[in-house]
Amino acid sequence: MMRILHIFKKLFLALCLVVLFTPLVVTAQGTFKGDGNVKIPSFFNNTDTLAGADSFGGLVLNIIDIILIVVGSISVLFFIIGGFRYVVAHGNEEQAEGAKKTMTHAIVGLIVVIMSFAIIYIITNVLTTTSL
Repeated sequence: MMRILHIFKKLFLALCLVVLFTPLVVTAQGTFKGDGNVKIPSFFNNTDTLAGADSFGGLVLNIIDIILIVVGSISVLFFIIGGFRYVVAHGNEEQAEGAKKTMTHAIVGLIVVIMSFAIIYIITNVLTTTSL
């Protein structure tokens, strides 16, 4: 039984790593423009310049977006790990409580990331809108 559980843990870890790092590999391909420049994909700005930003502020926003996506992915990964730990606890109250805390912290982290996206998006729209 322990051998099967050990194999399952290794397969689960490999699957989590594949799910976590596949988007990074896919977005690293970029678009070749023929002039030797490779575009870095942007999430909110759809411009044609390098790094997807037409200014330093746009570049900073793209970096913040990438950081928030990575942190959100890690939060989801920890929620999955907490659920797995809860299922594997087999009635052990200490392990079950630790798993519940892990899932609770992961949910709080995900809420913080979502709120950060919203706040950055609102502030960006307010600062870049030129309606008087």
